[in-house]
This record gives sequence, structure tokens and C-alpha cells, in this order.
Amino acid sequence: MAELITGPDGAVVDGVLRLGADGSLTVEGYSVRTTSTPAGLRYDVLTPDGTEFSWTAPRAVAQRTLILGGARSGKSTEAERLLAGHPDTLYVATGGDGESDPEWADRIARHRARRPATWGLAETIDLVPLLDSPGPPLLVDCLTLWLARTMDAHDIWADSSRVTEVEQAIEDLAQAWTRTTRLVVAVSNEVGSGVVPADPGTRLFRDLMGRLNTTIAHYSTSVLLCTAGRTTAL
Repeated sequence: MAELITGPDGAVVDGVLRLGADGSLTVEGYSVRTTSTPAGLRYDVLTPDGTEFSWTAPRAVAQRTLILGGARSGKSTEAERLLAGHPDTLYVATGGDGESDPEWADRIARHRARRPATWGLAETIDLVPLLDSPGPPLLVDCLTLWLARTMDAHDIWADSSRVTEVEQAIEDLAQAWTRTTRLVVAVSNEVGSGVVPADPGTRLFRDLMGRLNTTIAHYSTSVLLCTAGRTTAL
């Protein structure tokens, strides 16, 4: 009887047909059909004795992935898809709990509803300790809200001379991102593609957002761009 054995490096059918994330070798008598799915490459195998097997090779996730995109571009969904195979993922929400904003609370509730029930949750902008500590994969959603709340914490909107404090926070985050031993995916917005903001505070936020994205991207092992629900590797 035909046999399928799976392991960390792939799967083997009858000891001769090897399947993996990058494809398989042709073996006489075995029919193999492959389909790309959100979870990875799926194999449908028909063996010489008529046995049918179906197996999916999980997609590999880079150690440090930054996902960029505009509003409603699909970036959060892509981040969740990348870590769907990790039931112990810790979701790091940087936008607060929405207690004072019903519309924001509704957004948060919809995000929670679509995440796996096994995922943990941390609501914080104190990202450096999380990145520096060992543990399960992190999904940081998102760096844009981290920046806005960091600017709030330094009262930069009222006094732009404190910009150096925010720049230091960006550098501290980047260094922690570089040295982390965790698998980590972060989501961030591209905000500089539209019109020039009319007020200096928003212009400063736009400029800092671009600097933050550029810095984190430089230290990432993978950078993805989401546009209209489509994902492109940069």
C-alpha cells in the first residue's frame, strides 16, 4: 500500500517521490498536480497502485518581514496569512483598545474576529522589550499607529523641537528589530504618495513615517507591498 511520510523538510511518497516547498522531481508512474494556495504549495498525488494523497508544503516566512501598503490595501490580511501556520503567534496591537472611539472599537473587534483563537494579544507601543525577549512569532499591527502614539507621548505636535526624541525612538526600534531572535511580521502604511499636507505637524508625521519605513525595511529580510489586495515582493 502506498505511504506518505511528512517531516520538517517536506514529504516523501513510497520512499521515492519527494515533495517540498519548491516543487518535486518527476518519478515514473506517479501523477503529481500542484496548486498554489494561500497556505502554500498543495500537491495532489496519484500513485501507481491508485492511491491518492493530498499534502500542502507550508510557505516559508522570512525572519523579519515588513508589509507596506495604503489604507484597505490588504496588508493586515497578508500579515495574518503569513503567520496562519503558527498557532502561538502573539498579535501586538499598537492602536489602543478603542475605549473612547466606538468606530475604532468596531474595527478592533472585526480584526479580532478573523484572527485564530489560539493567538495571544498584547496592546502596547513598547515594542523593544518584546523584540528583545525570546518567544513565539510576533505580528505588529501597525508601525503607523506606533509612530503616532510615540509622537503623542513626546508631545511633538505642540513642540516640533522634540523630533530628536522620536528619531531616537525609531533608531531604538530599528536596532531591536535587527537583533530579535523571533519570527516577526510588521505592518506599516505608505502615507507619502498623496498631496502635501497643509499643516506642519502632519508634514512632519509624513516625513517621519517615510523615515521609519525606510529604516525598518533596510533591516528586514523580506519587504512586501500590498496594492488593491495584491502583494508584491520588493
